[in-house]
Amino acid sequence: MTARAWLEKARREKFAIGAFNVGNLETLKAIVQAAANKKSAVIIESSPGETKWMEADNIVDLARNYSEEYKVPVLINLDHGENLESCLNAVVAGYDLIHFDGSKLALKENIGIAQKVVEAAHAKGLTVEGEMDHIAGSSEFHPGSATSEVVKKNMTDPEKAAQFVSKTGIDILAAFFGNVHGVFESGGENLQFSILEKLTTLLPNTFFSLHGGSGISDDQVQAAIGLGVVKVNVNTEIRQAFRHTLETALDQNPDEIAMYKLEQPIIDEIQKIVEHKIDVFGSLGKV
Repeated sequence: MTARAWLEKARREKFAIGAFNVGNLETLKAIVQAAANKKSAVIIESSPGETKWMEADNIVDLARNYSEEYKVPVLINLDHGENLESCLNAVVAGYDLIHFDGSKLALKENIGIAQKVVEAAHAKGLTVEGEMDHIAGSSEFHPGSATSEVVKKNMTDPEKAAQFVSKTGIDILAAFFGNVHGVFESGGENLQFSILEKLTTLLPNTFFSLHGGSGISDDQVQAAIGLGVVKVNVNTEIRQAFRHTLETALDQNPDEIAMYKLEQPIIDEIQKIVEHKIDVFGSLGKV
């Protein structure tokens, strides 16, 4: 099944597919093993930094290899592609989904580049995600409250979003309705469902993604899925688990220099997180 077919299935059956960032082999292995255990499709994705580190061709080859080995659908997404070149590179490399994030650009420039990305991606049957409003925060731990971060920016205007989708031809809209990137000490209950309801009413043929899935409570995520979200992005929790588990393994094995011998606990911990997310998103048993 193509990425679009999976998103259509998710919308029809009221579940979401988890989109999990990968910056190394251990994380990728953990995500695919979780998907296999839960019989769920997954999306692996690479941010600009992760793509630069691992390289697009390598990410695609690894994902395809693991998908074949574990007999589970592994879709590949370019996460927050910042320019036309990076998006076109992902198209050529064989990504399934292309997320062009032009939210920091002037709207006219954002639309112009998005149109070019859509043209190139759709010519190969790929799916495109666009972003009109810059989603606040970053994929790390933040002291303080998420609520204070949310109020710094205006949330997505449904009427303007409808115009944006119409002009660009994107398939997925990364909407900002109280979600922020990262994990905060407090204030994680910020989703404004009235905005999401208006968006899905105005754009019944558009898919919706929820960024910042690490910092949002399970019940709010499930409510968003019930209203039409079909893709939920998770990154910070995975990065935290990797870092903390690695630190523990190094403390417990101070003389070990064969790093692969220390990595199984890391894989296990990330796999637990992904399996829990799959349960929350409702995608278990869909393969």
